[in-house]
Amino acid sequence: MKSKIKLNTVTLLISSIIAFASLIYILYQVNTDLVNAINIFHTKFEAIHYLVGFGHLFVLLFHIYAIVYIFLHFRWFSALRLFKVLLLMLGVISLFSMGVEKVMIDEIGKEYRHGMGINELYILNLAYIINLVFSVLIFVFLLRTVKQISLENKETAPVDENLFIIGQILGLISGIVGIWFTIHMITFVGSGLMTDKIWVFIPFYLLFLVPYALAILYWVSVKRKQRIQEWYDEKQVQDILKASLSTLVLSVPGLAIFFLFQVPHSIFWLIYYVFLILTLFSASTLFFFKLKDIVN
Repeated sequence: MKSKIKLNTVTLLISSIIAFASLIYILYQVNTDLVNAINIFHTKFEAIHYLVGFGHLFVLLFHIYAIVYIFLHFRWFSALRLFKVLLLMLGVISLFSMGVEKVMIDEIGKEYRHGMGINELYILNLAYIINLVFSVLIFVFLLRTVKQISLENKETAPVDENLFIIGQILGLISGIVGIWFTIHMITFVGSGLMTDKIWVFIPFYLLFLVPYALAILYWVSVKRKQRIQEWYDEKQVQDILKASLSTLVLSVPGLAIFFLFQVPHSIFWLIYYVFLILTLFSASTLFFFKLKDIVN
């Protein structure tokens, strides 16, 4: 197991360096040769376009790998707990920033082709800077992990409670971002949204679900050798049941709020409902799980 930890640590360490270099290259090209960097006029592809494109893809995969690694670290070591929680939150924000980058690139290209002023470049740069900060902090975190590996002779016991809480926090974040994006889309685009363009938004919603999906998949991978009845302790089961009932009750007024908006297509009702349920369930589970601490 220790060799597996070292392999993942070294692999991610190298990946963080490559991701950092890719982001520096993308930032330089975007701020010195914007038209060519994002291929605004969609001419033939050149080396710079492939480099920028593969750079974005690598950074995306790096984020997913890093988030999974942080989950693994919670089970490997008990040290750096606060650092891990903050780093995980930053990783989720940085991952969502990649969706912002795609939107800004599309908007910049559209405005440039129509001879309009480009106002979104600073937002694009900010999103890249968030990615850079995350890659640097992951690098620092991994260096400290290397020292931790040499100090500890064996892995620490599983910290299931921490993973349970973190999973619900990620679900809450994913749900809130999904709801915000849905409301933003229907209020910004309005009834002029063309039905054949809806598929463009699907990758963004999938991106919002990635952190929570990774948490669920990791939980399943940890518990796969146990019976389903043993996946949660008695209190967690009670909290989940209470959260399920609360979600059922609160989803009615939650859906009623959506009537206040002019929804351009019925598919947004389904999308809003999915993220609403995710938000309510995660928030309710966290509330009931920590209710004892609040009361005391």
